[in-house]
Amino acid sequence: MKNFNVAIPTPFHNDESLFVEGFNDILDYLKENGIDSVLVSATTGEQNSMSIEERIQIIHYFNQKQFKNVELMFGVSATRTKDAITLIKELEDSVFDAILIQFPPYIQPTQKQAISYMNELLQHTTKPVVLYNNPFRTGFELSAESFETLINQKHSNLVGLKEESNAKRHSSTKLPDDFVMFAGGDVNLPEKILNGCNGLSSMVGNVYPKEIKQLFHQLMLNQPVDLRKLNDIIIEVTSGQAIMNIKNHYNSLGIKVGPCRSPIN
Repeated sequence: MKNFNVAIPTPFHNDESLFVEGFNDILDYLKENGIDSVLVSATTGEQNSMSIEERIQIIHYFNQKQFKNVELMFGVSATRTKDAITLIKELEDSVFDAILIQFPPYIQPTQKQAISYMNELLQHTTKPVVLYNNPFRTGFELSAESFETLINQKHSNLVGLKEESNAKRHSSTKLPDDFVMFAGGDVNLPEKILNGCNGLSSMVGNVYPKEIKQLFHQLMLNQPVDLRKLNDIIIEVTSGQAIMNIKNHYNSLGIKVGPCRSPIN
């Protein structure tokens, strides 16, 4: 599991229908700029605007293309457990190397229900799995105690956590070797690393792939970092509606990713 990935947008036609062929140019551009791991169909990919069938269509397209020299992770998010299992089963024999599983949006499960949900989903895959704790988007926050419970159940394929809250709260949890605590996004990155993150799932990397990857690795190695430059590029990409900024950037390069789905556009 690589500790740096770029969360990429989902290409759409102007009528907001899926444009799977658009993934080709995105991946070519990022690979040319030193990115060797991408996250497909997550928040930046507008996953919750897509039907389960559309997400399966993306999985099938990647299977056909067999993208080389890049680690592929796919985001799974669904309100119904049944739908999440459907996606995970599709991913099991796919080219995707790993799965990012977000807790169900909107319904705000109890901690006990969230643990049960994750235990159920983990039974349906042998792929490496990264949990995604994103309370700002879902309305649910996995507690430090619940996270420790999941770790102690020793799921052999549970290899990471993408944490949108403070990773410092997990400092007393004994993590498996090579476990990756991903910073969920680029904002306040130096602080997130100080608080225990040893990975980054980046949105800014779509616009500044070489720069953000280099700055992240400098921070990880405790090397001097131009914090003003880091702050400037993060603000540029994330101010306002970040996904629109990212799509506008790709479209300006001639990489056709189309609009965001309304109401974002």
